[in-house]
Amino acid sequence: MNEIAYYHIRNLDDPDVCVPSPSLGALQALYAHADPFDAPGTNGVFTDAVRAVAQWHYDRDAFLKAYFDSASFSPAHIKTLDDLPDIPMLHANFYKTHEVLTAKQEDIVLHMTSSGTSGQKSQMYYDAWTIFSSDKSADMEFARYGLITDQPVNYLLYSYEPAEGVDTGTLRTRQMMRRYAPQNELAYALRWTGKGHEFDLFGCIQTLLRYAEQGLPVRILGFPAFLYFTLEKMKDMGYPPLKLHPDSLVMMGGGWKGFAGKALSAAEFRAYIGERLGLPDTHCRESYGAVEHGVAYIDCPHHHFHVPIYSRAFVRDVRTLKPLPYGEPGFLNVVSPMNTAVPVVSLLLGDLAVLHPAEACGCGVETPWFEILGRAGTSKNKSCAIAAAELLRKK
Repeated sequence: MNEIAYYHIRNLDDPDVCVPSPSLGALQALYAHADPFDAPGTNGVFTDAVRAVAQWHYDRDAFLKAYFDSASFSPAHIKTLDDLPDIPMLHANFYKTHEVLTAKQEDIVLHMTSSGTSGQKSQMYYDAWTIFSSDKSADMEFARYGLITDQPVNYLLYSYEPAEGVDTGTLRTRQMMRRYAPQNELAYALRWTGKGHEFDLFGCIQTLLRYAEQGLPVRILGFPAFLYFTLEKMKDMGYPPLKLHPDSLVMMGGGWKGFAGKALSAAEFRAYIGERLGLPDTHCRESYGAVEHGVAYIDCPHHHFHVPIYSRAFVRDVRTLKPLPYGEPGFLNVVSPMNTAVPVVSLLLGDLAVLHPAEACGCGVETPWFEILGRAGTSKNKSCAIAAAELLRKK
């Protein structure tokens, strides 16, 4: 797995950060914007960036050209935000069975897959710009929500320990989040055995006890089911609740896929973390993302996924795929110009969601937000969390 700038935050003035063509200047301008949630101030440049990136792929990728042509669609049709729902969508599952590249092989700096140990895998490729823009969306949201600190912390990653040939997107995401606070110690829940990963339950218990004794802030990142089963085992063994440093942070991602029968709701999980680790609910947060999409979504202090300026979100009817109004459940569709390596402009995800207006939150972020209702699909289409859940069942 490539180590691509995990441990420092890059900016547009870094010499290695540049869109691959002057024709994509609107894309670079979008990422130069100071506020990651200023949708009104970026609607024009966002539309220009989507049109330019769609044209970039259309001119260089035979598949996308044929796909757009078959739908009688041209990038030139993208003139305003109202045109975004008309962009021909690709389902995330498409990338599980097809590899399509706009970038040249020599320009690819990172290759990631979507699943852990088994199941169909999306193969996603990133050039230098795309990996920067993906990281930058997370950087800006973490900064906006006050989650970046210079105080040393101890990390416990409920994710895969890095190993040769392990290139899942969730592994890189958890590694990348280490740059938001200096590291004192680091421990992994899913340990590499030489043949695969195993859940180190008792190692996690000892790590949490040691971290609590040290008294430094702790950052716990990764799959919520693994943290829940760790804390439940500690309760079974008679350990009292821990009292972590008040600046600690639990940042979960990946959901409870594979453990629907034992899953806590987001609110229940936050209350559970408060009970077992002594943290308020504002210190128990959640991230959402997809390796096929790349844009980060971090929940606000009211625990809603607001759409940042790097994408626009729609919810579509599960039968007709027509865009739905606020409050109606359907498939989540995201549009983003960030990826210049792979033709991912309008992506239909396998998650069922509901879109809400900004004012329905009240946190002060002035962009719409979505809630995830669950994943649609079959057992063959396994996410990172499902693959990880198989390890937990084995344990």
